[in-house]
Amino acid sequence: MLVRKKVDYYPIAIIIFVFGIDLVVFLFSPSIVIPIVWATVSLYVKGFICCWNHNHQHYLFFKVSWANRLIELIMGLNTGIVGEAWVLHHTLGHHLNYLDQSKDESAWKTKSGRLMSHWEYTFKVGILAYPLALAVGKRHSKSRNKLIQNMAVTALVLGLLAWINWLRTLVIFIIPMIILFFMTIRETYYHHAGLDEQDPYKATYNITNRWYNLLTCNLGYHTAHHLQCGRHWSELPEFHEEIKGKIPSNLYREPGFPFGLASKIEDSLISWRNRNSELLE
Repeated sequence: MLVRKKVDYYPIAIIIFVFGIDLVVFLFSPSIVIPIVWATVSLYVKGFICCWNHNHQHYLFFKVSWANRLIELIMGLNTGIVGEAWVLHHTLGHHLNYLDQSKDESAWKTKSGRLMSHWEYTFKVGILAYPLALAVGKRHSKSRNKLIQNMAVTALVLGLLAWINWLRTLVIFIIPMIILFFMTIRETYYHHAGLDEQDPYKATYNITNRWYNLLTCNLGYHTAHHLQCGRHWSELPEFHEEIKGKIPSNLYREPGFPFGLASKIEDSLISWRNRNSELLE
């Protein structure tokens, strides 16, 4: 079996399917209108691919290197975050330093100790993300070389697409890559901002909403993820159950739209079904 965990067929299939639509729209659209509509509509789905890209670079999807590099190229063209960028900036940077804001690659504090706004954080961390990833790579030359190679290959592919049709390349690939890159940075602000703690159980917010975790592949179990970032995402709920007693209640958050709404609809349907079952009995 090529995939290390069978459950990863779910995100992999969607990643390839979405990229396939990108290519079909790029190659066969009769006008620029369809690419604009598709690029806009697909932003939401590609937002989840950003989460899956993160998970992949903690625990690789495939057993063989070429398959991992290929899926990383596709996800890079979907999200603006190429292979090894998460590894260097996030795993070998942020994960080691998130309890120390003077070192954290995703620091939410200024040097003076002020809490950044989410917009300030998004801009600053986004602008510095690739330079910092390369800086971390000075201590991890193998990973740094892969990052440089992936950046070069991604630029080459975009250049080839632009040579075929620069406007569609801009609309379908480049603009969404930039938007999703900064959207991803913005979301990371809400994982830790304001939690200046040395205790890892108190330094991270969590979301346990099942719809949110279904679509993000358990990104909401963030304390568990930080404690054991090498665990596969499918194992995080079980680990969270083991440690949840150590996490303060104020560090649980509700997700935004549409996850909260989906949960309310589900609860209403369950309640309606239970009432009807009682009447039938």
